[in-house]
Amino acid sequence: MFSLKNLVLCLLLLIPMHINAAQEFKFVSEFGEKGEGQAQFATTLFVAFGPDGAIYVTDTDNFRIQKFDETGSFVFDIQMEEKREFRFINPTDIAIGTDSAIYVMDWMFMEISDTDPQATSKPKIFNYGPCIHKFDAQGAFVATYPIQDFSKRIAPLEAASPGLDADGNYALLIPQGNTKRNFLLTVDLHGNLYVCDTGPKKLIFKLDMNGKPIARYPLAQPGAGHPVYPVDIAVDKTGDFYIVDEKRHRILKYSTEGKFLHAFGEYGNAPGQFIEPFRIAALEDGTLLVADTAKYLKDFVSTLPTRLDDPTRRYTDDTRLFRYRLRRIQRFAADGAYTQKLLIPFQREAETDVALQLKGIDNTGNLYYLNPAELRFRKYTPTHSLISPMFQTELKLRYTRDLQDVEIDNQDDLDADLYTKSDFDEQIIQDAVNANLIFSYDISEAYRLALSNQLTFIRATDTSYYRARDFEDFRGRFNQDDRTTETTWDDRVQLDFTWIRDHSLYNYREARAFVYFSIVRVDFINNALDRFNSRFFDFNANLSDWGAGIYYDLSRTFRLNFEITHFFGRNRYTYIDETNVLYATGFQEADFIRAVLFLNGVF
Repeated sequence: MFSLKNLVLCLLLLIPMHINAAQEFKFVSEFGEKGEGQAQFATTLFVAFGPDGAIYVTDTDNFRIQKFDETGSFVFDIQMEEKREFRFINPTDIAIGTDSAIYVMDWMFMEISDTDPQATSKPKIFNYGPCIHKFDAQGAFVATYPIQDFSKRIAPLEAASPGLDADGNYALLIPQGNTKRNFLLTVDLHGNLYVCDTGPKKLIFKLDMNGKPIARYPLAQPGAGHPVYPVDIAVDKTGDFYIVDEKRHRILKYSTEGKFLHAFGEYGNAPGQFIEPFRIAALEDGTLLVADTAKYLKDFVSTLPTRLDDPTRRYTDDTRLFRYRLRRIQRFAADGAYTQKLLIPFQREAETDVALQLKGIDNTGNLYYLNPAELRFRKYTPTHSLISPMFQTELKLRYTRDLQDVEIDNQDDLDADLYTKSDFDEQIIQDAVNANLIFSYDISEAYRLALSNQLTFIRATDTSYYRARDFEDFRGRFNQDDRTTETTWDDRVQLDFTWIRDHSLYNYREARAFVYFSIVRVDFINNALDRFNSRFFDFNANLSDWGAGIYYDLSRTFRLNFEITHFFGRNRYTYIDETNVLYATGFQEADFIRAVLFLNGVF
C-alpha cells in the first residue's frame, strides 16, 4: 500500500539536492532627489564606497562629486569652480582608497611637446585623453593623472578638431580614441589604480599611488577568449582584479601583474550561472558578489475578492493576484566557486520597483538601488530575520445570513379567497462563518511553502407549519409542525510545496506536492413543535479524510499527476416516533482509500 512516507520520499527525489539557504535583503533607508542642490542629482550617476561606509556619488551632468555618510546624510561636495586647479569635463567612474582618497575618471587637455609656445602663426595642439583626478579625504584637489603619456601626438593631425585654449585662442584638439567610450576604475589596498578601457583594444592601465603609469595589459589573452565586453571591475585584497564580461555571461580574473588566471560563469539561471552580469564587488571577507539581470516573478493567488479597480487583475475569476519581483546577487569565493545566492524581494504590487537600477555594492554587501524617475537611492542590507520579506500572511473572515420564507396556498380550499393564511409555511434561517488563514514563504525564487487552514461553521434552522387538518395515520392524529436544526463544523489544514523548475516564459515548468487533513462534524436534530407530538430524530456524524499528491510538468504541455485520498468516519442516528416509541437507531462506518495516476497533455 502506498504510504505518506513513500510520498515524502518521492518528493525528495524531485527536489535538487544542491539547495542552498538563500540570504535575503531588506530595505532600510533612502536619500536623494532631482535637482542641483545638496543631496540632489541629475541623470548620470556613478557610485563608490569608502572604508568607513561613506557613499560617494559622481554627478556627471552637474559636474560634481557628493559625499554622504552611511545613513545617506550629506557630508560635502566637490564642484568645479573658476579658481580651482582642476576642471571637470566628463566625470564618470569613481573609486575610494583605503585612506579615503577620492579618484574620479575624467578627460583632460595636454599640450603636446612639439608645439612651439612662442609661435604666433600656428595654433597650439592639445591631446585630449582620459585621466584620473585625485582628491584627499577632505575633498581637496591633489593632482590629475593621465592614464598614459599624452606629451606627444597620439594621432595624426588630420584627426584634430578645432577648439579654444585656456586663453581663448584658436587651438587644435586631438582626441584619444572615441570620447564616448566608458572607462572603469578601481583601486587596491596599496593605492595602485586600475583603469579598464572598454574601447576596441580592451586594455587595463595600471598606475601607482602617485599616478605614474606602471603597465598596461590586454584583456584578450590566451585562455580568456575574444572578444571581451567589460562592464565592471573590482580588485580583491591580494591585488587580483576581476572583469565582468556582460555579453559572454562570465567573470574574468587577472593577477596584479595583469596575467589572465581563469574565468567562471556561463549563461543560465542556475547557481553559478549568469544572465548578462553587470556589477561585481570584492568584500572585506574575501568573497565576491556578482549581480546579473536575472529577474523572477512569483505570483500569489489570493482568496480575497478582486477590487473593481485592481490594476494587477490577470484572472477572470473573483480572485486577486499579488506579485513579487525578485532579483538575485550571487556570492563566490576568490577562486570562482559558487557559495550562496542572495535574493532581493521587492514589494508586491509596487510598480515603481520595476525600474530600480542597482548602482553599487559596498564593502560589507549593502546594495544601493536608484529610482531613475525620482533619482532617489534606496539602501538594502542583508538580513537573517526569522520573518522574511517573502513571508506572506492572509486572513479572510466572512459571515453570512440567509433568510427564506416559503408559503404554499391551495387555491381550492375554503379559505383561498379570504387570504387569511397559507396551507404551508416554511421559514429557513442559515448562519455561516468562514475563516481562511494562509501562511506562505518563498524560500527562494524557485521554492515556496504554504500552510493553510480553512474553518467553516454553518448553523441552519428550518421551521415548518402545516395549516391543513392534523395529520392522521395508524398511530393517531398529530400536528406535524416541526423544527430542524443542523450544525456543521468543517476544518481543513493543508501544506503545499511548489518548485518552479524553469522560469522561462516559453518553457515554464513546475512541480507541486501537497498533503491535507480535514475533519467534519455534523449534528442534525428534528423535533416536533406540538407538545402532544413526541417525534424526535437525532443524527450526528464524525468524518475525516486526508490526502496527498504531486504533479510534475514533464514538458511545457504535459503534466503527470498522482493523488491518494483516505476517507474514514462514522455516524449515529436515533428516531423516536410521534407516540414516544423508539422506532429506529443505528450507526454506520466508512473507510476507503482511493489512488489515481493520470497524465494531462495538450496536442
